Amino acid sequence: MLLDASDARRLVRNLLNAPIAPGKYSHFINVGTDHILDALDQNYFRGELADGIGCFKYLEGDYGSGKTQFINSLAQRASEQNVVTALVTVGNECPFNSPAAIFAAIMECFSPPAEAQRDDKGIEILIDCWIGRRIRQLGAEPGNDVPEIVQRQIEQQIGGLWKGAPDPQMASALTALSLRFLKTNCGAKEAVADSELISWIRGGNVRSAALKNLGLFEPVRDDNAFRRLKTVIAFLRSRMGYRGFLIAFDEGTRTSSFRRGSAKQKQAIENLLTMINQNAEGEFGGVMFLYAATPDFRSEVISTYRALQDRIGNKAFSKGSPQVPLINIEEANSEDVIYSIGERLLSVFSKAYGVTWDKAVQATNMKAIVAAQKAILFETPKPRFFVYQYCRFLEGQRETQHSISAEQASDFVNNNEPPLEGDGT
Repeated sequence: MLLDASDARRLVRNLLNAPIAPGKYSHFINVGTDHILDALDQNYFRGELADGIGCFKYLEGDYGSGKTQFINSLAQRASEQNVVTALVTVGNECPFNSPAAIFAAIMECFSPPAEAQRDDKGIEILIDCWIGRRIRQLGAEPGNDVPEIVQRQIEQQIGGLWKGAPDPQMASALTALSLRFLKTNCGAKEAVADSELISWIRGGNVRSAALKNLGLFEPVRDDNAFRRLKTVIAFLRSRMGYRGFLIAFDEGTRTSSFRRGSAKQKQAIENLLTMINQNAEGEFGGVMFLYAATPDFRSEVISTYRALQDRIGNKAFSKGSPQVPLINIEEANSEDVIYSIGERLLSVFSKAYGVTWDKAVQATNMKAIVAAQKAILFETPKPRFFVYQYCRFLEGQRETQHSISAEQASDFVNNNEPPLEGDGT
């Protein structure tokens, strides 16, 4: 994916509006973790996931160190290899102590691979994308003129009985929705019941006569949520040929799921262990589960649960051991990385607004900004802190470039504190 001027302007606006990772544009300014991304890409997205082999990764980094940025960059790599992604934010919308909430969040966040060229999300989008692509593969175009033989071939691929499905109701629902999308891609009008079916599959608490006629009596519950997730993954892999899945949970500083009383904490840990263990046993098939949190999660929570501690370990990812679960993103940050991020941002602003930077002036200015940040923070700035302030600085420089003094840099840094909300870029 190349960065054109309009994308560059969107990226700049995103960075100026909020100090968070800029979604699908994150990889354009990602620095310092390419060796990790390369290894995960090669080992999993181009290899083991397609063979049905799953894995678990635990991403650790302090607030603002770049966890969300890393996850978005990893998702871009996955998408380019036709791997489905689901990036879930753990919090009030998705408390990790509820399997039903986890399931619903994943269904809502599913994104099709890059080749689909669609930005909308949801399990129904994956199915609809596949139907349209399959029609084209068989030599037709979606619309009123799809030949009957093409429709029958697709019906045979997605229909029929599924013996041994982890959750028979979900298997029936996915088949029914796929057949409905086939009809709408062949010219039929959308039925009222389609929205109920989509809501039911997404984990909504919906009941109706139309759903009962399809054999769908029970909405998702905590005791059936993981079976339904396995059914969804298996359906997408076996009947639609999706080759792998990246499902990432980004906690940031929101660890409420694990700290609101011992019962909820225990259930949240059990949910995480269920995904790790059953994925290792091949029950999900071709899924990379990733959980991202701050260091205090490992010191205060994981350390008290021996089973979870054993599965994450203490040895961090390195080029010599790319398959260990623990990825410590703090190790990828340094002052050199901060300067490299600054160079990327200069290029983005240049692409967005046609700016020709005075390299000598801006190199001196960048050093002054970083030095001022270090003086205030008593450490090398985190990527989030640097990106937020440096983008504002470049916004002021792009019309009239000028050198700044150490005192001016200090004043600028003191007067442009990032807001507290959000996780790091």
